[in-house]
Amino acid sequence: MHNSFKKSKILFLPFAFIILSIGGVQAQKGNHELGAWYGYFFDTDFGESNFGIMADIQQRSFNVTNDFQQLILRAGLSYKIPGSSLRAVAGYSYFNSGTFGPSNEQSFENRLYQDLIWNNQFFEGRIAILHRIRLEERFVENQDFRTRYRYFLNAKLPLNKKTMGPKTFFLWVAGELFVNGQQQIGKGQTVSLYDRTWLFGGVGYQIRSGLRAELSYMREVTNTQTKGQLIVSLFHTF
Repeated sequence: MHNSFKKSKILFLPFAFIILSIGGVQAQKGNHELGAWYGYFFDTDFGESNFGIMADIQQRSFNVTNDFQQLILRAGLSYKIPGSSLRAVAGYSYFNSGTFGPSNEQSFENRLYQDLIWNNQFFEGRIAILHRIRLEERFVENQDFRTRYRYFLNAKLPLNKKTMGPKTFFLWVAGELFVNGQQQIGKGQTVSLYDRTWLFGGVGYQIRSGLRAELSYMREVTNTQTKGQLIVSLFHTF
């Protein structure tokens, strides 16, 4: 009982940190337009090596069917640290961003990033936890060089089996906190230290080993507004 309580506290604290991080944000205006993000995420190792590639392609819309929001192309070299669940990643991302509403104006960003990813399991493997810390170096069109820090936390709970595996339905929740490294971004423009928080909840299906699909709802919280997003994702390891 004592060990279970201790594990529950460890599991709860990171999620509490993300949720409480938005507590001091001033009242936001709700955006009732439901957006949609579609993504394909894949990774592969170089044979028996600890090195591999992690990449993703995402198409985002300001609403479910149209109004282009963003195209993301991202790829990184990964390294599994022997004797642990840690994986380090270093890579590059390309962002093409649209403008909400009838405008066809677009902007571009090139981004370098570094990840540190690790996993935990609780309650005899029934709950799987993934952590990711990400540092970004951002080269945004018409802005000065910027950095940003991100912490992502994801928890999965299988429904029809005791642990995750092929043909498993699961529930999942996640949160990601974004913090800006600079507030002065050039040409008189400023941003706040706190950038945004993403809060997710959804369902998924582990189709087979190395292939799963997820459907979720995400609420994005910034200093000025909140907005809902439908998230459809396919994850592929080969």
